Amino acid sequence: MHSRRTVLGAAAVATAGLLSTRATARAEPALAARIQEIITRSELAGSRWGMRFHVHHTDEPVYALNPGQRFVPASSLKVFIAGSAFEALGPSHRFRTRVNAHGPVRRGVLDGDLVLVAGGDLVLGPRLRSHGTIALPNPDHTYGSATEPIPGDPLRQLRELAGQVRLRGVRRVTGRVRVDASLFRQGEEDIFNGLGPIPVSPMMVNDNVVDVVVTPGRAELRIWPETSYVTVVNEVTTVDRPARRLAFTPVATNPDGTRTVRLTGDIQAGGQPVVCPYFVPDPVRFAEIAFAQALTDAGVDIADGRTGDGTRRLLAEHMSPPLSEQAKVMLKLSSNVHTVYFPYLVGAIAGHDADNAEDAGARLQAALFERAGLEPVDPTGGTFSPDFFVQFLRHMARQRYFTAYRDAMAILGRDGTLTDTTPDSPAAGRTFAKTGTGFLGTELHKALAGYLVLPDGRLVVFSQLMDMAARSAAEAMALQDRAGVAQADVVTAVYESLTR
Repeated sequence: MHSRRTVLGAAAVATAGLLSTRATARAEPALAARIQEIITRSELAGSRWGMRFHVHHTDEPVYALNPGQRFVPASSLKVFIAGSAFEALGPSHRFRTRVNAHGPVRRGVLDGDLVLVAGGDLVLGPRLRSHGTIALPNPDHTYGSATEPIPGDPLRQLRELAGQVRLRGVRRVTGRVRVDASLFRQGEEDIFNGLGPIPVSPMMVNDNVVDVVVTPGRAELRIWPETSYVTVVNEVTTVDRPARRLAFTPVATNPDGTRTVRLTGDIQAGGQPVVCPYFVPDPVRFAEIAFAQALTDAGVDIADGRTGDGTRRLLAEHMSPPLSEQAKVMLKLSSNVHTVYFPYLVGAIAGHDADNAEDAGARLQAALFERAGLEPVDPTGGTFSPDFFVQFLRHMARQRYFTAYRDAMAILGRDGTLTDTTPDSPAAGRTFAKTGTGFLGTELHKALAGYLVLPDGRLVVFSQLMDMAARSAAEAMALQDRAGVAQADVVTAVYESLTR
């Protein structure tokens, strides 16, 4: 998949030329023959491959095929975006969400507004577990193919903040509940789900999604979280052969910022429930309504009056898990929602540019490419070579935060987008990589890039890129599973060659 210039497509401003670009580098004959057998399987007929496997701190590759040719990397380019975040912010960086009183508090009454200050935390909601790790269900609730939302309360952290406000003695707020989203100017990015762009805001609750769970039969709906922000008019039909995609259509935007939408489409009779994600068009207003609800539930009365901007006083605070945990949603689950946010966060926080955070993030990305020995040039249509990936990943392997960066990637046969891929391979549990899948025009694009850790501690840095013709998106999706297995089998072949 591609994206806009400075987010999913930002990495397209560089090219590699420092590694060998021979069609095939030296390789053990048995390994070369085994890899050739894998990539020429009948179901992959007509596919084009490029790859490079390199033992870190050595000069020659273990195996290389078309390492200088360019391919569409799809979501594997997220290793670049994540790398920029680790470099600019550090793996231990945490995002603070604060609640300020704007006005004096006397006898339990805040004479002013209560302001939720957005700090860029991307895991406010059920994704954050009580012990600080991140829930990573696959498929994710934002994909449109999940059968249930992420377990837990989408407003949990907002309720915790509301509880802190109550414990500070506030029982009534004469003013309004507001959100301060000044960390960066809100943008808009395409996440390539066929629904158009989404807003990118410093404020995120439940991935800025309202989960609408559709159950077959009478096509009943469950709205999660259930707030007054959105009312859904149910026009879904249960049928034996679904022909219409579930889709939301705007009906009304009310003066208070609440919305009414219509959900139409078909759902399979006798099938499982489907989570249809409603991407909120106004994250700030969504959070204001959700936080006001949490405050009311905690026993804080909101008068919603009009007041001035009084003296600020910190009442409550929530600290996010470290970046090394937050990045797993992007790298392990391949969330496009989280991916488009990171350049803004990097540009606003590390680049100190609230007005042009996206551009500042792109500059920091380009600076990282330069430090990796990759020259920034004009964009080339979002295509990359295996050499480019390996050069970048080798640079990352030399950084102090490398282990956290590597561990944020999907693990072959164990988690994320690689959970079910060759779990019995000897390389399973030892391969940390980012997958990529895309269908553009009549071509399937499949990628895998990352690291293989050998039993003796050696690190193999690798990138595999493949493309092949497909007649339809359905055919491409069927082929992509087989291509993914083939790429994992290539990793296994390299592993066994180096551990004999």
